Amino acid sequence: MSILKWLEEWYESNCDGDWEHQFGLSLNTLDNPGWCLRLDLNYTLFEDVIFPEVLIDRSEYDWVRCIKKGSSIECTGGSKNLEEMLSIVKKWMDSNPPDSVAAEKHMQEVMKVRNFHESVRGGSWSYSG
Repeated sequence: MSILKWLEEWYESNCDGDWEHQFGLSLNTLDNPGWCLRLDLNYTLFEDVIFPEVLIDRSEYDWVRCIKKGSSIECTGGSKNLEEMLSIVKKWMDSNPPDSVAAEKHMQEVMKVRNFHESVRGGSWSYSG
């Protein structure tokens, strides 16, 4: 599976009717030049998983930095390091599969949030963008 297909599937797996309206991912460019990638882990199975900081400095234009800030992973890197940045995050997720207890806890938290939003809205809600 390509890294882009993996990213699409990760994003889609977290979309539940609410999550995608507040969270998601962003990809921006840097002026040195380079990339800045942020993945929101709020209300995902990886929200509470420790992410080890990654610092790679090969040259002025070939570098990667990935850290977890709060409930987000933020990666920056050189203009040709985007695929490497995504691969670092994918490898971390693949090597930290959630167990059934964590998955159940996660689903309970998602349902609490969803039920709260529905009670505030007075029923189901759909985005009309």
